[in-house]
Amino acid sequence: MHEYSITCSILEILQKVIGENKLKKIKKVNFHLSKLSNIEPESIKFYFNFLTKDDEIFKGARLHFKKINIEVRCNDCNETYDLKSFEVKCPNCLGKNVNIVSMDDIKIMSVEADQT
Repeated sequence: MHEYSITCSILEILQKVIGENKLKKIKKVNFHLSKLSNIEPESIKFYFNFLTKDDEIFKGARLHFKKINIEVRCNDCNETYDLKSFEVKCPNCLGKNVNIVSMDDIKIMSVEADQT
């Protein structure tokens, strides 16, 4: 159910982008989605279509999701690597003293649209 509130936030961001760039029609929205997030792309698509069904600017818009890894930096050896599971251990020094470099669960990367 949290996908509903995420979709509402996405639409708020898109409305701002539409206004700032005087867009006439949204064709495609490209997202990066963390591989470790609990966000279901199909639920986002469902709520997006439901919430925009009467809005001509979003009619036919496609949502594209690309799964990405979480980037982590080891504070002991300064190695940067992609976190592939919930186990946090540096592959270089096996240390567990790390900081997350990039952590967004979902991020709008680009919007393909027609301008007025």
